[in-house]
Amino acid sequence: MSAVALWGVPLDELGDALGHMQLVYLAPVAVLYVLQQVVRAWRQTLIVRTLKPEASYMANLGVLCMGFFCINVFPARLGEVVRPILLKRKLDIPLGAGFGAMFIERLFDLTATLVILQGVLLFVDMPTRELQLFGQTWDVVALGQRVGSGLLAPILIGVLGLLLVGRPVLRLLEGVVERLPETLKRLAGLGLGFARSFVDGLDAVRRPLLFARLCLWTAVTWAGSAFIYLLLAESLNFGHLIGYGEAIGVMVLIMLGTMAPAPPGFVGVYEAAARGALALFGVAGLGLDGSALAYALVLHWWTYLVQAATAWWFFQKEGESVMELARHAMGRD
Repeated sequence: MSAVALWGVPLDELGDALGHMQLVYLAPVAVLYVLQQVVRAWRQTLIVRTLKPEASYMANLGVLCMGFFCINVFPARLGEVVRPILLKRKLDIPLGAGFGAMFIERLFDLTATLVILQGVLLFVDMPTRELQLFGQTWDVVALGQRVGSGLLAPILIGVLGLLLVGRPVLRLLEGVVERLPETLKRLAGLGLGFARSFVDGLDAVRRPLLFARLCLWTAVTWAGSAFIYLLLAESLNFGHLIGYGEAIGVMVLIMLGTMAPAPPGFVGVYEAAARGALALFGVAGLGLDGSALAYALVLHWWTYLVQAATAWWFFQKEGESVMELARHAMGRD
């Protein structure tokens, strides 16, 4: 994947793009990234307070910063299990409920990504609409619309079904477990306890007012984050090609491109997704390949450093160990 990310870009072009970069933009990018974490942590707090009303915002901010650092560092997205682990340690929230709460948060983000993607495909001009892949030519707009509409409906139906039948199914399972022999009952009870707390973690979307607030803060998160992508295009001198709509498009395509399990740090995967997204909006060829790769590298590793710095502060403050969390995530403790 690293080879794909670097494909066709002479090092002198990359060096020239970085040499002419306007470094003054890095400071506002860092500020916007931190603000993104601040807003995400508030949204997480709203969800967690359905389980623990007294949960503090700062505790949730620490859990989010440390958890996202582990997502970036651990392979195959194993870091996703760290936030439920930390919620149990810091706020005494059952592990299943923590997974349920984080599941809801991720569903909000995935749904927002798919909705935004459809908007970008409909309303933002894409100079490059075709992609050569596996010896075939694909219309990116048509493909994106099929993927988005094909995923969005099942997700919404699945969540609705889980909300409607989750507790009735639990009651049914509880009745079945009660009829089991004592040895099996204890074993099944462990799984039932996890399932019960997981369904409890879905409470956020059962409350209409809270659901609306979560939608609002999700929209704020994504709308504000797009300015990071816009500013970096300006810093690398191709801002005339990337307006706000294009920046949103680049953002969601990178997010979709990095959803699958990847190497630690998303090395190569992130850069390849960023270059592919930029190419769709005309940032490719004619001397722009070096700028596109520079953009991908700076976007990835500058925000990585900013995120690592916030996480480091909380790791020191909370006395947590990355290695210990890694062992827990891999089920070795």
